Amino acid sequence: MKPVPAFALVAAALFTAYANGQSTEVVTPGESAIAGLRSTKTRGVVSVQADPALSDGRLVLKVVAFNSTGLPAPFDDARVKIFTAAGKQVGLLSLQRLIDEVQAASGDRTAATEHQPANYSGPSTSRNAYGQPDVSGYSGANQPTSGVVSPHTRATDGTTRANSDPQVQQQVASLKAAILQPLLIEPSTAAGGQIVTEKLKFSRRQPRTLRVTVDFNGEQHEFSFDAPPDQ
Repeated sequence: MKPVPAFALVAAALFTAYANGQSTEVVTPGESAIAGLRSTKTRGVVSVQADPALSDGRLVLKVVAFNSTGLPAPFDDARVKIFTAAGKQVGLLSLQRLIDEVQAASGDRTAATEHQPANYSGPSTSRNAYGQPDVSGYSGANQPTSGVVSPHTRATDGTTRANSDPQVQQQVASLKAAILQPLLIEPSTAAGGQIVTEKLKFSRRQPRTLRVTVDFNGEQHEFSFDAPPDQ
């Protein structure tokens, strides 16, 4: 039996909740998003669910939207904004940035096998219990290339070989399947994906509360919750 993607299960739950007339708009400060939060408005339902822990300081958040209207609705990561308690917006990593990090890390590791294998370690993209590509363990390039390899020799050659590495190709395919990309959500249909933030930085006295706004179908859904613990 083909495994069911995790956010497909969330989408099914959103459809059931909407069909049953359930409205559970969640905007409670300090509430955990690990179990999943949902906001219901006239033209759509939005659900967010955070991974249990930050990945290398980054928040991984699943965002799924259900279209309650009779017309297709566009949706992408540009409609999702995240702010700290101080009001500072947290940047999101693009799919290309994540792919570049996977290829760069693997390129360093591939080239280093000819020299010092112990100096390098790379990211991995696993699958969750439902078989859905999961970027929660994604850590990016763990080793800097500046001052370690020549950008015109070993790094270039290593990255080229990394691009043809079956393991890297699988990781890239997993990222493309998991990360939220521009899409059109048909009526009475739910869809979404994952977003990955830049590293979150909190001072000792600063609350770890995050505010997430999602603009969908001309309505703004807002969530407030504590950031997951560091991994």
